Amino acid sequence: MNTEDALLLVRKNFLCCTPINQIDWHGLLDDISWEHQEQLLDATVNNPLVVQYPVRVAYQVAFLKHIIHHLNKMNVEQHDQLYEKYCNLLSSQSGIDDQAGFSFKHYEIPGNDVITLKESSSFISEGTTGLCSWQASKALCEFVTNNLEEFHGKNILELGSGVGLTGIFMAKYCEPSMIVLSDCHNSVINTLRQNVELNFPKGTRVDTDNPLISCLIDNIDSIVAVMDLDWSYINASNLNQLIEPDILVGADIVYDHALFQPLLTAVNYIFAITNNRCKFVLSCTERNQDTLNDFLEMLVSTKYCINEETVCPSKHFQWDSSSAKIRIFSVTRDWSFQ
Repeated sequence: MNTEDALLLVRKNFLCCTPINQIDWHGLLDDISWEHQEQLLDATVNNPLVVQYPVRVAYQVAFLKHIIHHLNKMNVEQHDQLYEKYCNLLSSQSGIDDQAGFSFKHYEIPGNDVITLKESSSFISEGTTGLCSWQASKALCEFVTNNLEEFHGKNILELGSGVGLTGIFMAKYCEPSMIVLSDCHNSVINTLRQNVELNFPKGTRVDTDNPLISCLIDNIDSIVAVMDLDWSYINASNLNQLIEPDILVGADIVYDHALFQPLLTAVNYIFAITNNRCKFVLSCTERNQDTLNDFLEMLVSTKYCINEETVCPSKHFQWDSSSAKIRIFSVTRDWSFQ
C-alpha cells in the first residue's frame, strides 16, 4: 500500500477514535519522511474538523505517543511539530477535554461524507449508557450499506437511538422518506438533537405542535425527526400521526430484562399501527447469550418470525469483533395476525 492510501486509512481510524492497538498502519511509520509526518499531523490532530470539534484529548495524546515511540524504535528522525503538538496536548490535557466530559467522533462514510457526533467520554454518564456509540450500531450501519434497497425511500423509526450514529447514517446514506430517531432520557435526547442539527445544517427546521418532537428537519431528500419516546407509554405518544414505519430498527437495546416488556409493548404497538407490514431489524451485542435468547423467545411467543442475518465484515465502520459477538435479526409478523 502506498503512503497516500495508508494516510487516508489512518485518518479514518483516528477521526472515529479506533483504539490505537487496533489501527493497521500498513507500515506507514517504518520509514516516514518529514513531509509525510507533516501530512499525517495535518490529517489527524491538526485536521480542521478535529480543531473545531475535538476528539478526546487523551486519545490524541495516546495517538501521538504511539507515533513517537515507534519512530524512536525505528531510528526515524521526528518532525519538530510532532513533539510540539504532543507537548501542547499533554500539558493542557486536563483543561481541553470538552465541557461535562463530552468530546466528538467523526465517521467517514460512503459518498465522501462525514458524520460528526458529540459523545460522552465516560462509559456511563448521567445514569445512562446512551451517550456514546456502540459496536452493534456500527455493525447495523455496515449491514445497511449491504442491503440498501431495503431501506431506501422508506419510513424508518429507530428505537434507542443514543447519540444517533445509526439513524444519522441512514438519513444520509439511504435517503429515507422519513426517519425518526427516538430515545427517552433527557440528556440523550438533548445530545441526539444537537447531533442531528450538527449533521444537517442546511436542512429546514419545521415547526410541530407535538411536544415529544424536539426537532424536525426537512433535508430535501428526507424528513429527519428526534422524538422523546418512552416505550412504556408509546400508546400516548401520537406516533402514528407522525409516521407509520416500514422499517423499525434498534441497536444494542436488548441488554436488560427490565426493558424487555416495555420494548415488546413498543414493538407490538408499531406493528399494530402498520397492520403488521413493518419489519424490525435488531442488532445486538451478545454479552450474555441467555439474556438475548430470553427476549427472542418473548418475540416468538407473541407470534413474531425471526430470521438471523449475516453480519457483514467491518469495511466502512470499525469495531472489535473479537471482544463480543454481534448478531443481527430481521423480525416480521404474519399480516393476518390480530
